[in-house]
Amino acid sequence: MVRLRPIACLAVLLPALLPVTGCGKTCPSMAWINYVTVALDGDTRGVTWVQLCTPEACSQATDRPAPPPVLPTATPTPTGANGLGFPPGQGPAEHHISVERTGSDAWRFGFVVESPGSVTVRALDRAGKTLAEKRVSLVWQQIGKATECGGPATAAPVTLTIN
Repeated sequence: MVRLRPIACLAVLLPALLPVTGCGKTCPSMAWINYVTVALDGDTRGVTWVQLCTPEACSQATDRPAPPPVLPTATPTPTGANGLGFPPGQGPAEHHISVERTGSDAWRFGFVVESPGSVTVRALDRAGKTLAEKRVSLVWQQIGKATECGGPATAAPVTLTIN
């Protein structure tokens, strides 16, 4: 009778088990925030706030840094479901744009998991009048380790000139 040690048994059985457990890439339920910064240039004295809009939503005015968005939890799903690890139709807070004033002439905008290809930025005065507006394309670069499941990204800063 041949007696195999436990490690030897695993070495024999592991190749047979891998095809069964490796039926597809499963991403953990996770979310992250992608950021872009808008810097103002020129005569910024009349600017009260900066707004950023995607085709789906616009950021809301704020006088103080916004709290970080609440990141949802979801059941892990194969990446093919929607590429984000969320079941179809159950993604993060849809189209929420967080905003934080990071300096006298700089604003940082955050998107939960989303990375829009283009945005419109506006500098507004106290009455809501548009002082400057610009539509820009954003190119996102993932930060940290590249993974099949995605992860946080940042876009090059956007400069908005006030005349």
